[in-house]
Amino acid sequence: MSPQTSQIAVVEQHSLVRLGLETLLSGSSMLRVVALAADPAQLPDPAAQRLDVVVYGAPPRTGPSLARTVDVLTRTGRVLVVADFAGWQPVTDALRAGAFGCVSKHAEEEELLRAVETVALGGLHVAPGLADQLHNELRQPAGTPAPALAHREREALRLLATGLTHGQIARRMGLTEATVSTYVKRIRNKLNVRNKADLTRKAIELGLLQEEQFQGSTALASGYSPAA
Repeated sequence: MSPQTSQIAVVEQHSLVRLGLETLLSGSSMLRVVALAADPAQLPDPAAQRLDVVVYGAPPRTGPSLARTVDVLTRTGRVLVVADFAGWQPVTDALRAGAFGCVSKHAEEEELLRAVETVALGGLHVAPGLADQLHNELRQPAGTPAPALAHREREALRLLATGLTHGQIARRMGLTEATVSTYVKRIRNKLNVRNKADLTRKAIELGLLQEEQFQGSTALASGYSPAA
């Protein structure tokens, strides 16, 4: 008697990638793709349909929202995250949020299939190519909570991270440019960061930016610092 076929859902915003994943996974006799969705909200009600694995193709630079999405998806089935995992998306964040596996978007087809089959059987899979990153993340000492920023400092950080200059921030907040420079200096000291790119990452970690803001910003994508 053949083993039970695992029920798989694919969540991927790009239709061509979504269909490609469906074709690949459908080639395994152990797997059956029963749901395709561009967004987690489009998945069937867990009470109405059993899912063994949810293959989640995370958008680039999802930042902290990756863990939140994984947490939601775990209510539907065991989650395998397929992502870039390049600084913006720590492997440990996905696993702590409840994912059963992590695979790079650059993985070979055989690696992805193996990961889905492992997770479907209740196993944990971290792609070999992510092993060094995971090891380095686990070796990092647990940091102490960052000092709290004042309301005006948080606002200044948010505007700075969207690409505004000190002068533009001053006009937006009704302050002098010197005051904004003082805010930024305080923020850098409190958060222990040196440059604009690190300030932007901290703003994302603190939830000061909406995902669509930093995905569409060339300043954020390139790390360019306009007069910071």
